[in-house]
Amino acid sequence: MVNNLIIIDRYDPRSDKEALKEIFEDFIENKSYFFSHFQKFEEELNKRTLSLQYRNSMVVAKDDGKVVGFGTYTLFRDYLGNDRVLIHQVLTKKEDSFKKSIEEMIIREIQLYIKRTLKMDKVHFICPDEDGALRSLFLKLSVKKSKNIWYEHEI
Repeated sequence: MVNNLIIIDRYDPRSDKEALKEIFEDFIENKSYFFSHFQKFEEELNKRTLSLQYRNSMVVAKDDGKVVGFGTYTLFRDYLGNDRVLIHQVLTKKEDSFKKSIEEMIIREIQLYIKRTLKMDKVHFICPDEDGALRSLFLKLSVKKSKNIWYEHEI
């Protein structure tokens, strides 16, 4: 998929990891709903790279060859035996956010992969009500608010 000079490609740990670290650090500081450290993120990347289920689920957006975005999903089975898939918040730097349609391109690519490969027709997202930019993107992508609300409690 191409938009101007932006290309969506599969994540390659040999050539993309250092650029992804820079994006991760900016993302955690400026955009993420959750906190993490790069070491934890890198461990998860390494596990997914070795997993047949997740290896092709990690995509990067490249602008003239430079990594500018990263996206992936997690597949899980709930306690009722239903398979579900969560598309995670797309990693971009704050200054790249939504200006170049990076998030949209990555989400569309992941959805296409899920539909074709996993044969699933529904995906889930997490988005706080105050994130107007992401909610606007969801509107553009016809993503509707679910009746299921995610609550949390620290124990």
